[in-house]
Amino acid sequence: MSGFEAALSLVADGVRLVTAPSGYGIAIWVLGIVFAWSGIAKLRRPALTAMAMVDFGVFYRVRPRLGSALGVAELSLALLLVTGTLPTIFLPVAAGLLWIFVVLIARSLWVGKRFACLCFGEANSKLSGLTLARTATLALLASVLSVITLPAAAHTGFGLTYALQATSAAAIVGTVVLGSLVPRLLRWNKDPYRIGDAEVDA
Repeated sequence: MSGFEAALSLVADGVRLVTAPSGYGIAIWVLGIVFAWSGIAKLRRPALTAMAMVDFGVFYRVRPRLGSALGVAELSLALLLVTGTLPTIFLPVAAGLLWIFVVLIARSLWVGKRFACLCFGEANSKLSGLTLARTATLALLASVLSVITLPAAAHTGFGLTYALQATSAAAIVGTVVLGSLVPRLLRWNKDPYRIGDAEVDA
């Protein structure tokens, strides 16, 4: 099997997983958790969110109220997704919003801008290729979910199955977040306690 065929097989396996009832529920929860986390961060720091939108070129003036409005919109979208409310409408909305972020991030990186965008609730994390990759992955996931047929029993109410799906999604998001911290840890001061600078008595 060639590398191209292996890649196609991997993509096909991923699509089959997402289209299964359990996989669909986990994927919805992943999107919901990310939007909720991002929305809460924007509500906590509306001014920083507004500044990021100015840096993206969306606004021309820093308006904290617009930052709060974006946070409310993301939090509301998260709630609509995880409750299974009109998925044929709000999944495409989620996909569209994520693709807009992909375009904005890609354009900013192309012109050399590096600023904190609060894209994933991280106030101190600046734009990078990893930010673009994560956003594009989420946008692709939301796009796939918005075009596939809703699996039977994909949303069976807030029972044990849905709770397990939420737990699995939280574990996935947590793993991705921890993985994204590895480069930062590698750049961390190799001598945090500055032992090497300590004077040694003769």
